[in-house]
Amino acid sequence: MLLKTVLLPLTAAGFGAAAGLWDLTSASLDGTLVMLAIAGFLLSVAAPRQWGVWVLVIGVGVLLAHVVTPARPGMLFDLTVVSGLVAAAVSLLPAAVGAVAALAVLWVLRPNRPVRVYAAPLAQPAKTTLVQRGAQAAQRAADHMGRLNGGRLNGGRFNGGALPGQPTLDVGD
Repeated sequence: MLLKTVLLPLTAAGFGAAAGLWDLTSASLDGTLVMLAIAGFLLSVAAPRQWGVWVLVIGVGVLLAHVVTPARPGMLFDLTVVSGLVAAAVSLLPAAVGAVAALAVLWVLRPNRPVRVYAAPLAQPAKTTLVQRGAQAAQRAADHMGRLNGGRLNGGRFNGGALPGQPTLDVGD
């Protein structure tokens, strides 16, 4: 509980602040983008359900780094805030790419992970795997398509026959 409520948000803001400071001191943008993508990846592996929160907190960390640092010579304060807002908005993209990459890796590594499904508000949650949920969704979609076509799939009454006027592979044809 403490990990997800305190430590991970502080880590995300720290990653963002470090990337923001790197952005302010470095002449190239490559290192900043890599830092943001790695931060999004690591935090999304740690808590995949909150990946969007981590991306936003990383962006806030970049903004704070730009706002807190003193203005460079010849810059107005307003331009520092504006450049911080622009940098924070731009930082969301590489952080989101890293987070989505982490979700893809997690999905490939554990596709059969149990997922809680609530059938009724007071019922006990049933555990199904991601593959089972996909198969159930495909079956529901096929059932809905059958109803939309007026029950004309599979010979008119879902009995396995051919559509009227269509050739079949039966031996009798």
